[in-house]
Amino acid sequence: MGTETVSRYITDTTYDKIPPDALASAKQAILDCLGVTLAGCDDPGSKIVTEFVREQGGIAEASIVGGRFKAPVVEAAWANGTIAHALDYDDYSTAFMAHPTVALLPAVLAVAEKSHLSGKDILLSYIVGFEVGAAVAPFCVMQSYLLGWHSTSVMGTIGAVAACAKLMNLSVEQTRMALGIASSMANGMKENFGTMTKPLHAGNAARNGVLAAQLSQKGFTAAENILEGQQGFCKIFAGGAEIDGAKIGESIGQQYTIVGGLSMKPYPSCAGTHATIDSAIYLHGQRDIKAEDIEEIEMRTSPGVASACIHSNPQTGLEGKFSNQYCVARGLLDGDVGLRHFTDDMVQEPTVQSLVQKAKYAHTSDMGASFGSEVLVKFRDGTTISHKVDSPKGFITNPVTIDDTIIKYKDCASLVLSSEDAQRSLDLIMHLEDLADAGTLMDILAKKSKLA
Repeated sequence: MGTETVSRYITDTTYDKIPPDALASAKQAILDCLGVTLAGCDDPGSKIVTEFVREQGGIAEASIVGGRFKAPVVEAAWANGTIAHALDYDDYSTAFMAHPTVALLPAVLAVAEKSHLSGKDILLSYIVGFEVGAAVAPFCVMQSYLLGWHSTSVMGTIGAVAACAKLMNLSVEQTRMALGIASSMANGMKENFGTMTKPLHAGNAARNGVLAAQLSQKGFTAAENILEGQQGFCKIFAGGAEIDGAKIGESIGQQYTIVGGLSMKPYPSCAGTHATIDSAIYLHGQRDIKAEDIEEIEMRTSPGVASACIHSNPQTGLEGKFSNQYCVARGLLDGDVGLRHFTDDMVQEPTVQSLVQKAKYAHTSDMGASFGSEVLVKFRDGTTISHKVDSPKGFITNPVTIDDTIIKYKDCASLVLSSEDAQRSLDLIMHLEDLADAGTLMDILAKKSKLA
């Protein structure tokens, strides 16, 4: 059945079985995630979590990015997962149906640093976690997402525990127990989008993975068929639909979903805003646009986009990340949307707010369930301009290159690391398969050599 099939994949997969293109995809994802984690360590929510972990004390096992200290492995995974997702600048996957790397990588790095594991161990366990999440997600995520569950926390927990089970060399039986334990920890609600709690979902997933694997290793028990059980993970998160347990994971490992399965963000906002931003930036280049000249803005998207981009009248930087109204206004006026645009002051700028009030959704059936968007701007003089983007920049069908990711990493790292440390960390990540000890990399990422 599904849980056993998945568990055997986790325990049996070795580094030599991973194809080179999967390793390359993983390395790019890790580079992207570590960059946005560095950029996110000074976010207010990140500072609160980092200070909270510092105050708790405990065994110094694994580093907090930008924190200049080590914490117990579970707390390090929790803090770094939260920091990694703080800016909503991290990757996403339609196969995993979530933001995978912010849940997987912090768990992997914490365990790897504690146990002095290698870069090959990091790559292998990260890929195993991704493939497990991508194998389970189609059986349950879409319905639960529409109901309001945040799949990054739900599926991220499953991926993270799979990755940790691999890193910790758990047996098949221990891995089944770990999956069972972690399944009862999966959580996260979309109502919290646009608040500090949304990034906490990624931190929770990373922590859940580490904790469940550790408990299982010590003999803690859980249901052995949690994925396919009648009251198990997939049926619950599929809204009660019947699940064919034999099909869960039936093709896992035959083809690596991570290859071509990750989308990486050029903008630090919800993926549902990206096609709108692309369209708005294009229109900015076509005409001199002034807010007072605009009568109305139509954003033609799929209804699913609006279920994630829930803030129609944003007042904070965090809410702006989940507002197509704000993102379209900013793109039309500035021709650019970047980190600097997601502060409270920027969102509350009167000219932008005036334009936000003119932006409305107009969902169209031809968008289906896509990430596409068409922006139509109606001016007071009666003229209109429009532009449609089916695949936003960074999406799997319009991917960024490794060179793009290197540039993004350098930009992000420059916020907190000296140029020497930024380059050294980049070199280590780009040659991750040669890294002997995860601590060598984490020591650089933790020390925050450039003072804020």
